[in-house]
Amino acid sequence: MTADSPADIPPFLLEGVLDALCVEDEPQRLLARIAQIPPDDTGTAASIARAAHDIERALVFAEDTQYFACLIDGQVVCGEFAGAGKLKPGHWVKAAVSRKGEALLAHAILDPQQGWLWMHHARGSAADAKAERRLALWLFCLCAPGMAAMIGLSSWLGGPWLRDPLTVQMWFLIGNAVVFGGMALSAGYRMDRRCESNNSVLGLLGFVDARRVDLTRYRIQQLATDKHLRFIRANKQALRAGQKPPIEAPALPSESACQNRDVHDYRQAIADGKAVVTR
Repeated sequence: MTADSPADIPPFLLEGVLDALCVEDEPQRLLARIAQIPPDDTGTAASIARAAHDIERALVFAEDTQYFACLIDGQVVCGEFAGAGKLKPGHWVKAAVSRKGEALLAHAILDPQQGWLWMHHARGSAADAKAERRLALWLFCLCAPGMAAMIGLSSWLGGPWLRDPLTVQMWFLIGNAVVFGGMALSAGYRMDRRCESNNSVLGLLGFVDARRVDLTRYRIQQLATDKHLRFIRANKQALRAGQKPPIEAPALPSESACQNRDVHDYRQAIADGKAVVTR
């Protein structure tokens, strides 16, 4: 990790109009597009060309990701988000960014006009720890019956090593409890280690109690799919009742879920009471 890596520089809030947006599916194509801008140009995009070296250092390659560079409040901002192509020039946005030379690296961008949030992992540490504890409980509930069934089957088949099946099951149960209990108890510690904190980023954007915010179920592709499934269920019920009302089918996004995985509908989360934004 370099001295000026994003994890070492605390993010800060940047607000302003998004302008001069360049988006490409590969970092090399984005840099090639930026290189076509004359450095001595007097246009708004000239500052992006002058910061090309720092933009190149800031970008990290990942699959199904779009790379972008733009101006926010006249400052050069770059980054990578799956679904960055849905950013709208001319919209007033809030961004959590950190300094990377002459460029700013975006950790999250919030567009109040669209009601969307671009962020890699839109979940605070407390919500992350809760998710890990739930996972540990599910793994225990799934493994314990499976182990018991295997031991019971072996005992029924007359396994020579099973002198006391109940004792063996008890030891397997204790072992599972120790492993998954340790996983559940250490969840909060692992998620609260010093790292690129989602808490501070979400807090900068105005989310109340950022540690407990969880927007992972509000990805726009998932919401669109749920809406389409509700449409199918409504049509089935209408057909079974002998009615055929004109129900308009919602359009599904043409992109895959992976291509939009970093775009979250925070406005719907607010409507559902799952998040609160103060400003």
